[in-house]
Amino acid sequence: MSLQQNAERKFSMSIKRFVAALGASVTVAGLSGCAFSPSINVLGSYFPAWIVCCAIAIGITTLMHYLFSRWKLVDQLWPLPFLYPCLISFVSCFLWLVFFR
Repeated sequence: MSLQQNAERKFSMSIKRFVAALGASVTVAGLSGCAFSPSINVLGSYFPAWIVCCAIAIGITTLMHYLFSRWKLVDQLWPLPFLYPCLISFVSCFLWLVFFR
């Protein structure tokens, strides 16, 4: 067996191990998320907590947009189509971690 064939064989085995480890990780992560589902009682109706966190995050992001515009920072912040969804995601995850974990 040549050196190149040996290297290709090792590379192929490492890719197979990586795919197997990735599959196992995704399976474990998916199964561990079913243990706890926090809900918030709003006027007698239960809502998932993540909906409340997203709604608050959208409000905070709207406030941040107003402040960015008032401070004339909107021209310096680019690309805006990526900035605001990332800001909403960050704030909602932060709220989730603070209040529900």
